Amino acid sequence: MFDAPLLPLQSLCDWRDTVAIGDIVAFRFPVADEDGGDGLKNRPCLVLEVQDRGGARSALLAYGTSSYGRSNRGYEVRIRRPEALASCGLHRPTRFVGARRLWVPLASQGFVCRQIDDSAVIGHLSGAELARLNAVRARLIAEADVAAHCRAEARPARQAGARPLLRLPAPRPEAQP
Repeated sequence: MFDAPLLPLQSLCDWRDTVAIGDIVAFRFPVADEDGGDGLKNRPCLVLEVQDRGGARSALLAYGTSSYGRSNRGYEVRIRRPEALASCGLHRPTRFVGARRLWVPLASQGFVCRQIDDSAVIGHLSGAELARLNAVRARLIAEADVAAHCRAEARPARQAGARPLLRLPAPRPEAQP
């Protein structure tokens, strides 16, 4: 009655079709390499956004690091609680740096898939960490909106050949001896 062979899970549902905001994925993120290597290092990355860009699905990834140094700061989502580490698929406290982000096509060879399920998704944010992600995303979206508004305001002035808003003071007359 059930003689049909079982299909592997990855053929039924590809992770690229279901990846979502708040997922943690394994990706070879480009980093500065002092050893002269290729500058790619496998690391967890937080999915900040998923969009269709140019006909292909892409994700905006935030760099993940276990280092708590002064470098790579800004728009951070920190994972420290043991239960959060487990749900995110992380082994040690990690911070995701939203200031260091990269748009990547989901078809990129930079994603590192697990052998067990052929998926690059290693976990998902929840609770307070997901709330922090939403706050970071709101800030990034607001800043992008402000920048777009400033560009839109400047565009007509440039096209009309308007004078710049900054005016330098007229030179002072030379003193007569």
